Amino acid sequence: MHVIVGILGLAAVLTATFQLGHQGTFTGVFYGPAMLLVGLGPWCMAVTSYRSEELLVCAGNLLRAIRFHAARSRSQLFDELARFAAAVLTRQTAQALELADRAQSDLLRKLGPLVIRQYSAEDLERTASTAAFVQASGLKRSEDVFTTLARVAPAAGLVGTVLGLISLLRDLQRFDQLGPSMALALLCTLYGLVLANAVYQPLARLIHAYAAAALEESKLATRALLLVSAGKPLADLRRLFEAQARPEAEQAAPAGAALGGGQ
Repeated sequence: MHVIVGILGLAAVLTATFQLGHQGTFTGVFYGPAMLLVGLGPWCMAVTSYRSEELLVCAGNLLRAIRFHAARSRSQLFDELARFAAAVLTRQTAQALELADRAQSDLLRKLGPLVIRQYSAEDLERTASTAAFVQASGLKRSEDVFTTLARVAPAAGLVGTVLGLISLLRDLQRFDQLGPSMALALLCTLYGLVLANAVYQPLARLIHAYAAAALEESKLATRALLLVSAGKPLADLRRLFEAQARPEAEQAAPAGAALGGGQ
């Protein structure tokens, strides 16, 4: 069904663009028919390629990626794991289950009850690996949506260019229509390039960076829960997070030194 909706939507956008480009008046860089085609055309192609559920998930992942802050998320993860570990080590099972259930970390919500039930380290690692793979796959599909939009936006602009040239050739004797037709031909290409390189590709990279950070947190949370399952003290958990933060600080130091040396 989504394929039919996408194709019909694209046909409607093309028809409206051609009609408006023939009847409209060119006033400057912002030209309605070109914006209509390049703005809606790629999304019609996306609707053809992806189901509505996937597009909704993509929108949700994009919002989470925009709001994501690595340092704040890492600190929150440590606080949740520390409270959960303290409850487990003191054998407060009910409180530990409640903490796991209310945790922001999806992995803690899934693995916390398994830790309390004393699952083996191998079972915990397999469950964590599966959960991380499912999360990474979902984020990869969301990234692919914007990568697809980045590819088809220039193609939509090229279609607009062809439509503008057809309109231009048809109305060669009507000098008042030459400007709008040429505007449609040129501005569609401009809009397509701007959307692809300044909007869709940066959004795809934003989701990619979010996926990489989420994978790092998943590995960190898995290792921390294995320590908790083994009955290790909270100091080991703290050292684990400090060891993870140390390479990031060491990477930032040479960059700061290089900037200082350049001055």
